[in-house]
Amino acid sequence: MTNNLKSVLLFASAIAVAITASPASAQIPGLNEITNLGKDGVDFVNDKSNAATDKIAKGVGYADFAAAKAKGYANTEILENASAEAKAYKWKDLAAADTASAAMGFKNYAERMAADSFGGIPNGPKLKALGIPINRINVFPTPRQTIEGIRTKAFRTYDREFQAAANKYEAARKTLGPVILKTSSLANYVANTCKTSATGNWGKITPFVNKATKFDNEMQDAVFRVLHTLARGSKPDHQTAMDMLAVGRALGMVSANGFALVGNAYQSNFSISVGGSGGWVAGVNSSVSLAMDTFPTNGKYGMAITVSTGVQVAAGTSALAPGASFGFGLGWGPGSAAGAEGQTLTAGGEVSGIDVAAQWTLPPSLVQLLAVDAARNDFSVNSLTDALTSTVTDSITTMCQAPGISAGVSLPSSENLGNVTFSPGYTTVVWKGSV
Repeated sequence: MTNNLKSVLLFASAIAVAITASPASAQIPGLNEITNLGKDGVDFVNDKSNAATDKIAKGVGYADFAAAKAKGYANTEILENASAEAKAYKWKDLAAADTASAAMGFKNYAERMAADSFGGIPNGPKLKALGIPINRINVFPTPRQTIEGIRTKAFRTYDREFQAAANKYEAARKTLGPVILKTSSLANYVANTCKTSATGNWGKITPFVNKATKFDNEMQDAVFRVLHTLARGSKPDHQTAMDMLAVGRALGMVSANGFALVGNAYQSNFSISVGGSGGWVAGVNSSVSLAMDTFPTNGKYGMAITVSTGVQVAAGTSALAPGASFGFGLGWGPGSAAGAEGQTLTAGGEVSGIDVAAQWTLPPSLVQLLAVDAARNDFSVNSLTDALTSTVTDSITTMCQAPGISAGVSLPSSENLGNVTFSPGYTTVVWKGSV
């Protein structure tokens, strides 16, 4: 979103303000005749008989300006600029974008863009009228306040899903927790097999975290629009998809031919999440994420919203916590966005001042073996040898080769396996689709 366009969209409220006609509007004879002075300054009013005004409204998807005004548009310049913004995000027309925005609780598309963007300035019109310089710092909540508000709303929105995930996490913890450190256990064998892959791969995501912390205002706005959509529980739409694509391209995680951060995983996905170290449900660290495939299938990008428990992370370095410029999680995983579901094993640690995590989704067959092994409660070298058939060891080796990687501010502690902390978890897909 350009700064000029952004500043225009912010005036979509009913507050009457003086706005110079756009070049496109100025070229239409008679348009300036529909203005009159009100007690609060220059006020734009609709005149249905004015063909030029209605022509503009029809051009952006409305039958006439009266219909557009009923949607909350004060004048034709805002209408034109909001239409240009909507089409830039692949909407058919402004009316379609307004319909989608209304479904999310907004008056119109311009209001949605202003409210969901970090750079949105709710008091902009009033401050400008008073001659006070407008900037992102003195009129908008701090990043920490913004993230905390988003996080709180997300946990309220997904309370039921988080509780369900917490229950599944507890079952996984009871299975793996007591035995993961025991020398003669399948869980310990899995952890040690995956440890090398974790420590050898998780530093690969830190350059992407560094890119994210240097995003310009436009990319920050895109990130916050995605986070706000997650927090509301809104179904992702064209706007969300285009914002995710913009972020993915800025990071270098979206390409025409697929992207592999680890190994040779042709199909993969990247994700943005909210939660992490600030979100605990019944003592469980949890997050909600929006994931997108790194390349399209049949012209569409697969997307999914997931709820996860276990060690979670939020982008930013340890030095920035807890008021990091970005309090969101940045992740990458092998496979499609919609395929990340099931019991997980997460290895947490630290690379160059950035907390990172490597996560594997355990195959159902391995989950069953782990449960059986734990139920024995009489671990021995022989019982472990009996469990470790070539089929089992091959599946574990294959799984460990391509973990999902995330990075940022998290809460792992170096209590076991050297400087790597292993934790069980669970991920549930709560929505999937394609745009």
